[in-house]
Amino acid sequence: MTISFHTRGARRPLAENHAAQGVRAALGRRRVGEMNVVWTSRRALRKMNVRFRKTDRFTDVIAFRHDPAPGERRRRAGDTPFGDLFIAVDQARRNARRFGVSYNEEIVRLAVHGTLHLLGHTDYTPAPRARMWAAQEPLVRRVMARAKRK
Repeated sequence: MTISFHTRGARRPLAENHAAQGVRAALGRRRVGEMNVVWTSRRALRKMNVRFRKTDRFTDVIAFRHDPAPGERRRRAGDTPFGDLFIAVDQARRNARRFGVSYNEEIVRLAVHGTLHLLGHTDYTPAPRARMWAAQEPLVRRVMARAKRK
């Protein structure tokens, strides 16, 4: 699997390598193709939220899964693009202050969270949100524990 990082209207966070570890942790042993992580702003994500989700509010991560076109046969799992994550780095900084965690940890959390969305998890109602967070937080703790040992 290839993870490519891009910037669009935001500075590249120093925690990029931790974000990649978070994505890999969330994927586990699943074989997927290419994935893009785009560092952007909360303003840009709000515009995307309006355009694609018809929701006019700020968010911190948006995920787009690359599924085959209707009628197109799925190739082997590792051959096709998997998805794109757009992460608002300025919102990650706000979240970190609000929740009393490090900026690096919040970047990892958003990378894991977005990857779980790509895998089909939702957080729009309480029960699925609880299941998603139950899957997400142990992965974040594992990545951050590994980062502290280095």
